Amino acid sequence: MDKPIPKQTHDAIVIGAGIAGVAAIKALKNNALNNFLVLDAHPAPGMGTSGHDHALCHPYIGRGASRLQRLSMMAFAEAISIWASHWSGNGVFHLSRDLNHFNKELMSERLLSQGFNHLNAQPLSAAEAKEKVGISVAGTFFPEGGWVSLKKICDETFKDLRQEQKQLSTVVQKIERVGDLWHVYDAKHMLLGVCPRVFLTNGLGVQPLLGQLDFRVPLKPVRGQLSTFGYAQTSSWAQRQPKVALSGKAYCLPPKQLQNQSYEWTVGSSYDENSDDLNSWPSSDQENLDLIQEMLNDNFNATELKVVRSFVGIRCVANDRLPIMGPVIGHPGLYTLTALGSRGVMWSALACQLFTEHLAEEMRHSTFFDARFLAGARLAATGLSDDLVSALLPARFLAGVSNSKPILPSA
Repeated sequence: MDKPIPKQTHDAIVIGAGIAGVAAIKALKNNALNNFLVLDAHPAPGMGTSGHDHALCHPYIGRGASRLQRLSMMAFAEAISIWASHWSGNGVFHLSRDLNHFNKELMSERLLSQGFNHLNAQPLSAAEAKEKVGISVAGTFFPEGGWVSLKKICDETFKDLRQEQKQLSTVVQKIERVGDLWHVYDAKHMLLGVCPRVFLTNGLGVQPLLGQLDFRVPLKPVRGQLSTFGYAQTSSWAQRQPKVALSGKAYCLPPKQLQNQSYEWTVGSSYDENSDDLNSWPSSDQENLDLIQEMLNDNFNATELKVVRSFVGIRCVANDRLPIMGPVIGHPGLYTLTALGSRGVMWSALACQLFTEHLAEEMRHSTFFDARFLAGARLAATGLSDDLVSALLPARFLAGVSNSKPILPSA
């Protein structure tokens, strides 16, 4: 094997230049680990699903206070803080799935039982929604909700990196631990770098790299297509437009009026499991149109909408709908962040904070904690309990392995 030379030795190597990679970069910078290298197969950052310009972000309403619901609440709070300079919108309105049986009082009780309050989650009747958000459909309004451009976040993050900190158009084929260091190789088995820490943040690409280490994670692709429709100012759609972003069976942004007074409306996204086809499907555009008509519960003239463009992204999901983040047990210095699904804005923000605290504890103790995720005191104070942290670890998929309880350091 090639013998590493000094310039190839780094504090860390991040594989993946999407929003998950950004979370790892921020965590490294927060710990003054600035001698890192970011590798990605694409010629520019954020060219996969992180090329998304309209990633909606709002808390999840569960049937009860499940792990997913509790974690998403914390992740949403982190997203508001970490992506504050990129936030767009003035709230998100989540439409009720059962429009004929919406009970405002029961929904209020349900929200309170899941940790919401009247300031951050407001149930609205159809009449109230018409006044507040512009459509006559019952649901719950999240005043703090909004959306961000993942692509812009990735571009700005990489623009600030020094040239020696990034290497694009590079396919990582293999990682292996030699002594106390990780060696990273390309498809021709050329050494790309040596480091004590490797972050796998490259979506579905995490699977084969972990597989080389006999560590299996159940990931699957889910194709999602966003459709941007155009319509005239005189259209029936222009007469009953939402004032805020909508979420439900599909989601949409508030329509954008162009200089010629016509409108563009981004709606999506389709959910095609086990498909990684990046081509635009006319059937997905039709599906998005059908869903938004169903959500708005109105008889609009579908022929007035014309497809202007489509965006296709391949989401990566795990079978339990939770992200996979944290140290990889049995492999000191190896971390992963994948399976962000449809909540990349939130999960990446939560991961950024968790990795920041975990790295700080490892550096303080001068050792790797590959069997535990060391959550910080601030997140612990918000309700990040042992079971929630363990639910994120990649070790949860290993038969016979019990996730060790995390250390929650005192302030």
